[in-house]
Amino acid sequence: MKKHKSIMYVLSLVLIFLLMFTTSCKKKEQKENSGKTTINIWIMPNSPKPVIDLEDVLSEFKKNNPDIDIVITAIDWGAAWSKITVAATSGIGPDICQLGTTWVGTIASMGALLPLNDYISEIGGENAFLPACWNTSHIEGTNEIIAIPWFVDVRGIYYRADIFQKLGLTKKDLDTWESFEKTLQKIKDTKVVTDDKGNIYVGKDAEAKLNQPGYKLVAPLGIPGKNDWNVIHNFVPWIWAAGGELLSPDRKKAIFNSKEALQGILFYTGLVRKGLVPLKTLELNTAQVSTNFVNGDYAMYFDTSHMLKYFHVPREEGGFGDSVASKNYDVALFPKGPKGRYHFFGGSNLAIFKSTKHPKEAWRVLSYLCSKEAQIKYSQKTGFMPTRKDAFNDPYFENDPKRKVFKEATKYGKSYPCIPAWGPIEPILTRRLGILWDYVAGVYGPCSDKDIEEQINLAVEEVNSVLSTVDTSKKK
Repeated sequence: MKKHKSIMYVLSLVLIFLLMFTTSCKKKEQKENSGKTTINIWIMPNSPKPVIDLEDVLSEFKKNNPDIDIVITAIDWGAAWSKITVAATSGIGPDICQLGTTWVGTIASMGALLPLNDYISEIGGENAFLPACWNTSHIEGTNEIIAIPWFVDVRGIYYRADIFQKLGLTKKDLDTWESFEKTLQKIKDTKVVTDDKGNIYVGKDAEAKLNQPGYKLVAPLGIPGKNDWNVIHNFVPWIWAAGGELLSPDRKKAIFNSKEALQGILFYTGLVRKGLVPLKTLELNTAQVSTNFVNGDYAMYFDTSHMLKYFHVPREEGGFGDSVASKNYDVALFPKGPKGRYHFFGGSNLAIFKSTKHPKEAWRVLSYLCSKEAQIKYSQKTGFMPTRKDAFNDPYFENDPKRKVFKEATKYGKSYPCIPAWGPIEPILTRRLGILWDYVAGVYGPCSDKDIEEQINLAVEEVNSVLSTVDTSKKK
């Protein structure tokens, strides 16, 4: 009897499955017979509600293009690289795909992306985009455009304006390497203490509160270390500001062990070695450092423009809008080094796979997403900056003083070289610079300039081994 019931149960499940399968096929058939073209897009979680937010941005497009259905799939950043490379090599993937700007060179070298030269005049061409963004639209040294800049990820300094005011400091005190370090030293020497209500105590008043519950000593600066996904991105502004480069002009060898590059690396790591950064932050990632800043642990830290949005979102919705920091912060540009001011440009582009059966329809969707109106709307959803120059004329970027700082930062943007070898190079840099932070933290004993130089030389050797095996020629 039990066996009979078991068989009947299994048969019921099979019938249910067949019914669902048949219904699904009928729906698919009806959709195909409706005359609509379906365009599949892969994106990463660029906002708290990635699919819903992008659908909202595309709502106007859908009204004006009823012949196109758009299916959006959000892929976690941790799985995105493997999924996209499989799609690139197998020919089985979406019509449109989001690519991190540092991935474009490697994915393009697989021959999987559709050339877009015949289309780009429709969106204004090269001159419509920020130069550092457009550099990621094609493999360096070639003229074949294969990815259109979608949004830019640019960093700045977030600082507690109330602490600055208490100490008689201003944004100008962050303008150069020298003044930036002096400001950090002043905050350390003054001994700044805060409580949960945002009260600030300095000097003797601070010392009296230090050992009492509910009060904390504010560190001058918080920076993430070896466990951050942005390890190399955190270093390069300092390397560039000192006049250093990562690779030689012909891209044949690594040169970030040059005198200039080492000057930038030593300055940045020196902030930790001089006690201006708590050692424990070197175990954290950017998200954790950001949370600590909100909780009053640091007077300053570095983050992207997307944090502007989160400072206006309540905690119950995943933001920091009800925090003391959200009501008492400001932003500033990176300080100028010996050779100028630089901001690393990350972000993402949009590309069309060659395997698409609908290249014209895919372009219609992509070109809309890279239009001025769509980029402004998407920036409002994500907090990231547009890649189009004309988008920055919108009041959204002009009227908010904080957002205007990030607009100013785009003038100093610089991106990595878009070459096939960059895909395997970046993980090497991330790992090697992570090891470097262990040396700086004193894991292997007191850290000297020589120790840092030795670790950088090891990183250079590994990168050179990649450059010697990957084709870096500039094919026209």
